[in-house]
Amino acid sequence: MLIRMMVTLLIIMISLTFAKSQAANNSDDIKLSKIVKGDNPQKPTLILLSGPTDNWHSDLAWWILGQNYLSQYYSTIAIDRASQGFSDTINKPSYRDFSSRLADFLLEQGKPLIIVAFASSNLSVQLALKDPLVQKKVKGVVLIDPDVLTKHAIQHYTGESENYRKNWLQLEEYIKAGKYQDRIAKKIMAERNHLAEIIPDDLSEFMDWDLYGQYEQLREKPQYQINKFKEVTTYKTDLESAIKHSLPKSIPVVILDSDFETGYLAAIKEKEIKSSIIKWRDQGKEQFFKVASKNSCSAYWPVNSQEHLLMFTRPELIQLAVERIETCRNTS
Repeated sequence: MLIRMMVTLLIIMISLTFAKSQAANNSDDIKLSKIVKGDNPQKPTLILLSGPTDNWHSDLAWWILGQNYLSQYYSTIAIDRASQGFSDTINKPSYRDFSSRLADFLLEQGKPLIIVAFASSNLSVQLALKDPLVQKKVKGVVLIDPDVLTKHAIQHYTGESENYRKNWLQLEEYIKAGKYQDRIAKKIMAERNHLAEIIPDDLSEFMDWDLYGQYEQLREKPQYQINKFKEVTTYKTDLESAIKHSLPKSIPVVILDSDFETGYLAAIKEKEIKSSIIKWRDQGKEQFFKVASKNSCSAYWPVNSQEHLLMFTRPELIQLAVERIETCRNTS
């Protein structure tokens, strides 16, 4: 156990040092935390990006198992946004801010790249790929339950986030006063228990619970929660920015679409909310299919599961999605 903890700390120290060197070209010199694993010079490097789950936690803890699995076959780099995980904190965190930092980082890489983005991180990807030079570096994109970019979906997503924005001073004071601590501790424990339940036995060797515990300690800190919610208050603007910039047709996209939305329905009694979820889910399927139809190497893969965190339950699907992009590009 002690050896594993020392190795984990070493990984984080290396990632932070690596982040500092990569951030040198940014005028504000913000260091983004990165975890680098795997070494396969014959294949593209996978860039792993995280997005939020129900409690808005959006750091690299969600990639721990998936990165360990994928690094058997690929060089991988997992990156946290500013104000997330072990990255430096900024005053105005957002997916828009991260898109420019991500674009700079991608342009510095020597190898071909495939981006694998979970949940809302597709917003940063779409904005980063506005740059034609970045488009040349990226050979494909895998999206895992990406945000749906329709007017209804944006309205559905931002009811909670707009409430935080409009009542920011009260929310910030509530957290600073320690009134949120008991609640967030229960949420963090529920997240851990959920992971323990969903990780299949044959994948348990890829889970680093010591590293996950370090992210839990971060998440529990009041200032970390403030930083998290501060990014949430910009969510609507991020969505409205991303909807203006579709993914380039020239870049293959494989979309893994779980049925996690349906999982909400059983616990909801309000017909209006149920109707909104169903519309959001169905619009997503339609939109994802359209995105996948724009390139012969793209694909829309619905996943028969109500589990959102496919990085813990089905990392082999992510591997297959990457392999599809590689194989199709090489033969087309």
